[in-house]
Amino acid sequence: MSELALDRVVTPVLTLEPSLEGERLRVDFSGTGDMSAIEALNGYLKRVHAEAQRLNLAEVICDLKKLSFMNSSCFKAFVTWIDAVKTDSRHYRIVLLANPELHWQRRSLEALRRLATGVVSVESG
Repeated sequence: MSELALDRVVTPVLTLEPSLEGERLRVDFSGTGDMSAIEALNGYLKRVHAEAQRLNLAEVICDLKKLSFMNSSCFKAFVTWIDAVKTDSRHYRIVLLANPELHWQRRSLEALRRLATGVVSVESG
């Protein structure tokens, strides 16, 4: 398998840490997804998609357990990414790891899962 061509992103409010685990890409999110994080997140999710396709990955895991907040514009970035994955002929699974203590994640991540039930899953714990 090729080397991961996806860098760590650190903004004043959001950190995105990628790692390759076999045929799975994992991205650890920490901080907040507020107005100042939108541009970075939009671009990053596009690069995640391109990298998953380039490496022909089976799964992308987004660990959101340390993400304390995400606004609607950042959710839109996830919606756009999920739509791109589900309409692509070579789609992969997206696993969203949630923090059960953050109540906003329960409702919001479930809405993302419903966008593409065959592609997106949410795991808590």
